[in-house]
Amino acid sequence: MLPCCFVNSDSMREGDFLTDNTRHVVERFLKRCMAYAESSIARKKGRGEDVSSWAAYLEHTSFALAEVEQGRLDAWITEEEIDVEPHRSGQRLGEHPERTDLATLAHQERAALLNAILSPRPLVLVATSDPHGNANIAPMTSMAVVSNSPPLLTMSLSVDRNGRARDTLLNLRSSRRASVYVLLPGPDDAALVHATATPLPHGQSEWDLIPHERDEHGQPTLSQAAARFDVEMVDEHALPDAVATLVVLKVLDAILPAAYDGEAAFHLLCQHGQDRLMASPTGWAQTVHHESS
Repeated sequence: MLPCCFVNSDSMREGDFLTDNTRHVVERFLKRCMAYAESSIARKKGRGEDVSSWAAYLEHTSFALAEVEQGRLDAWITEEEIDVEPHRSGQRLGEHPERTDLATLAHQERAALLNAILSPRPLVLVATSDPHGNANIAPMTSMAVVSNSPPLLTMSLSVDRNGRARDTLLNLRSSRRASVYVLLPGPDDAALVHATATPLPHGQSEWDLIPHERDEHGQPTLSQAAARFDVEMVDEHALPDAVATLVVLKVLDAILPAAYDGEAAFHLLCQHGQDRLMASPTGWAQTVHHESS
């Protein structure tokens, strides 16, 4: 299944590449500033000195990093004349918001709008097999956690251009089982997404396009992933007035790195907007205490 449009590096304009490259340099610089500030705070606390100025510096630098990572200060990373204030006000509703009837939009316009607002979303690779043992792996961005107890995920699977159900859905219907791989941010794992999004004739495997290993049962597995859920399809529903099917997956096992401490959120590969891959947000954060159901 091709759940979204992925950027082909050959079609990117030179300006787009340079802008991304420059943003990454700025991000690395700010992260190093934050690391230095954190070490300075630790040293000063050890000597019993005041750390308020360093704490303020760390907080402001963290906020600046979040602004850069989310693209809000892209205009600042140019040689053009710009305003000194970032234009965040345009992203607030304000007193006179505009209403858009989604029924009046073309499919691509509607997809672009939804993807721009409900974003970023984790990008996963879903591995399945047909009754003959032919293995399939495909990128998805429609997966969400909908229940903790029992542990349930949902995923939307559309049909192809010929109206045929995707191999992922056909395989789930026959075997009920799948493995969901979450990925690390960076060009290596983005290349996995690009390769597995390649349309192949029925019966050919996307596993042949990516580096992988074999488990004790001879099945392909992806050890470079950040984590894996082994799941079972427990239900499916046709979406109203759509060509997609919503599947409900029960998580049977979580396969995690040995070093995982069970608390920190994973740093993952995400899709941001319609066609941009990025790291999960790591800038500004605030803890919210709530009752989890």
